[in-house]
Amino acid sequence: MKQPSESNPTSRPWLKTYHEARKQQTIDIVRATVDHLVREERTVTIEAICHLSVEVDPQGKGVRKAGILGNEAAYAYYREHSSSYRRAHQRNHRFEKEKQRTVSSVSIDPNRDISRVRSRYLSRTKADLVERLLTVEQAYAECQQQLARLQFALVDVQHEANKR
Repeated sequence: MKQPSESNPTSRPWLKTYHEARKQQTIDIVRATVDHLVREERTVTIEAICHLSVEVDPQGKGVRKAGILGNEAAYAYYREHSSSYRRAHQRNHRFEKEKQRTVSSVSIDPNRDISRVRSRYLSRTKADLVERLLTVEQAYAECQQQLARLQFALVDVQHEANKR
């Protein structure tokens, strides 16, 4: 027969109430710290929350990064007030929009600033780069097919002109 786990809340009902209290305490500290940062017009980051939470927490313990990330409500409150999180999210959203472009919309300026393009590519994830490469390869293949059709059409026109 299986023994109840030491961390199983059904075997120790007081453990569930303890965890709920700790969870709520983290939410309260994060909210108070974020509100304090917003009042002082300081940037809301996880690091700033961790450092300032020690001063805000009545017990003087504060919260750690894992505590914020592991608590849905605390993390949501952080995201709601964090400008750095919004900027990163907007940047990722912009990359998602770029991925949704069709193959025919690929246009590359031959006179572009290569160092700027390199910098932009270095800031992307491997998955984004793979998607970009596949899109460009597909556009290249379509251009090659179009070029072949045009060359055959040109040969046909020249052949008809020579017959006359």
